[in-house]
Amino acid sequence: MLAAWQTFKAESHALVPLARGGPVTSHRPGRWWGAPGWLALLACVLFSQAFGSAAGAFPWAVPGRIQAFPGNPVLAPGPAGSWDSGALGSLTVLRVDGVWHLYYEAWGVRGHSSADYNSLQIGHATSRDGLNWVKDPANPVLPKGSGGDWDRDGTWDPFVLHEEGVFKMWYGGGMDAHCDWGCAESRDGVHFVKKGRISRLGNVEDCHVVHDGSAGRYFMYYWDRQHEPAGLYRAASTNGMNFDFAHASPVRIQGLKRPGMHKFTQVFLAEGKWRMFFGEFIRPGCQGCRSGTATSADGLRWTVTNEDLLTGQDLEVIGLGGDVWLMYYGPDGYFDQARCDIRLAVYQGPLDQLDRP
Repeated sequence: MLAAWQTFKAESHALVPLARGGPVTSHRPGRWWGAPGWLALLACVLFSQAFGSAAGAFPWAVPGRIQAFPGNPVLAPGPAGSWDSGALGSLTVLRVDGVWHLYYEAWGVRGHSSADYNSLQIGHATSRDGLNWVKDPANPVLPKGSGGDWDRDGTWDPFVLHEEGVFKMWYGGGMDAHCDWGCAESRDGVHFVKKGRISRLGNVEDCHVVHDGSAGRYFMYYWDRQHEPAGLYRAASTNGMNFDFAHASPVRIQGLKRPGMHKFTQVFLAEGKWRMFFGEFIRPGCQGCRSGTATSADGLRWTVTNEDLLTGQDLEVIGLGGDVWLMYYGPDGYFDQARCDIRLAVYQGPLDQLDRP
């Protein structure tokens, strides 16, 4: 796999090469290549000093490889009794005016009861470098509703775009057969005003929205559990609110070597083509599930180009410029599981170089 470089397996405290060689990092938290944890701190300092040059900002990264940040996790559940103490989950990352914003779902309680999903709410963290994150004291910035509100059973799966000075969030609300999509807006990225429920589908999860300005359309990619195992769909809208879910199109990824469910999609236009990152989906926990990438000419018909980027779930990729890409993900086997955190890997190189099995 990846002849000129290695892909890596994301474990709870380390990335391990899938193809050849020995362990890259220690399995003990706070240690890097067997060295004391102060090396991870030193890496953070060097990153901050070198951030002006994206390619030189990661002294621990190897060009052409996907490398784990030695200081992982970058965001962890809160202390006992806090609103996010149970687990962290699906996330979205964007950079606005030099400030990084990370929106994430979190459980107040995460054990073995389905009722724990009622504790899901959406939080916010900020960073100046994409590595060192500070949770917003206003959290949860998108709390679940109350009384007769449609999202009273939880808010989750946030996705955010920043357009014309507005943070636009699409998110999931409700539980089980009452799961649906809603949207909210904010001028400062902290104080959101809910705009209401925008679907009546039930049984949905994992949304990602792309604004194709040239086509004058917003496209929402989402998972519909009623159509499993082929649950990936795309709906279109002219304004980002009124999506035509009645005529949503099924999305198929051609060329997959491993059959099964594939979701956790992130879709964007990059380097002149449509690019998708996706992940295998195996209940419970996504143990051993790998994230991959695919390309498309139209955003609807996809061809897989690499199924084995890393082992982990809910991959979210953002470019720094200079062919440097930050990849945020959940650790292997921890999907919707207690104490799940958020981790980071870095890839230096053109995205097209990932399109090799």
